[in-house]
Amino acid sequence: MPTTSTVGPSLRFIIIALACVMFIMGSDLNIVAPFLVPMSHSFRVPVQSVGWLITCFALGYALGSPVAGYASDRFGRYPALAVGMALFITAETASGLAPTLALEVAARTLAGMAAGAVSPIAYAWIGDVVPDRWRAGAMATLSMGFSLSTVAGVPLGLWLADAVGWRGTLVAIGAALFFIGSILIPWLRHLASPQAHVRATPFAVAPYYRLLARTWPQLLASFTAFAAIGLVYSYLPTALLHHGLPAKQLLLVLGGYGMFNLMGNAYFGRLGDRRGPRFAVISAQLVELVALAALTVTTLYFRLIAIIGAALAFALSQAYIPDLKALASEVTPAVRGTSLALNNTAMYLGLVAGSGAANQLYRPGTFPLISGAAIIAVVIGFLGIKLTRKAPHRLFGT
Repeated sequence: MPTTSTVGPSLRFIIIALACVMFIMGSDLNIVAPFLVPMSHSFRVPVQSVGWLITCFALGYALGSPVAGYASDRFGRYPALAVGMALFITAETASGLAPTLALEVAARTLAGMAAGAVSPIAYAWIGDVVPDRWRAGAMATLSMGFSLSTVAGVPLGLWLADAVGWRGTLVAIGAALFFIGSILIPWLRHLASPQAHVRATPFAVAPYYRLLARTWPQLLASFTAFAAIGLVYSYLPTALLHHGLPAKQLLLVLGGYGMFNLMGNAYFGRLGDRRGPRFAVISAQLVELVALAALTVTTLYFRLIAIIGAALAFALSQAYIPDLKALASEVTPAVRGTSLALNNTAMYLGLVAGSGAANQLYRPGTFPLISGAAIIAVVIGFLGIKLTRKAPHRLFGT
């Protein structure tokens, strides 16, 4: 654990740089949805066929995280992060140049795996070097970088696409990470985490089953949190349009959604620093349940302005991801990368499950059914966290 003196300008710079990396990852995840129609024209296939690019990216993300987490525990954070960023740059460039849909699917899957590698390693690095009393706030900074992609990254990408097309935009995302990485990677050498260069012994890496047995409550909460996001956000724009929102105002409402999510990250991150991440998660889940209940009721009985207000409340309340990551980091450093990777996998499997369920449930006028399903998901996650009696790091004896 570093001393207070190590939490200086160098560490702050790296935290901000890692937040920029997360901004790029979030922009890449969210930018494909607006490109579905032009991509379908480029590949001369139906839009539904191109829609699989979103699913394959999320699946790649979920599959890549455990491998990368183990690699960062086994071989060190620094080399694993460098390899993951290089792989993302390569895959993103290939995504912009792929001549066929099959190659595009392969490139997007690889990009998802690379993004799934970079994210848990970045959070594990924060867990290694940031003291406990500031850890949730530092992780909130990274999460805010990811959330900011909804507010600024997607509009910026759409603006860029007008000039260079969807292919040029994807190549530009890879180039942006190359620029950030060329600055960040050398700095990481000067402020290395305990796992940055040191190769862990095989004995130090706990088996997956032992880690799962200790951390399943936060994994369950992570899964259900993203399942709720997948359920609600997948068809929230469609539901808003169905209830009379003018199409020209949709981007403004979604920008407000991202801003409220940013505010939620900041608030619940600070709450996690003050009262502990478990307390912050439980508090946010209770607020989230109220917001989802309001969203269910307003889409049944009330006007558009009430629906928008409930949606913004949901955006604010479901921003407890940094606190879940802080819980996942409360393990011995030898398995921290693996723990955070499993956390990422749980989140994105939840996103796949939630969006898939929304696809099955949604019809015009059935959005209350979707928000009701999200309530069930959050209740399950809430009960899982409430069952946590000891912090994972105590169970591991650290």
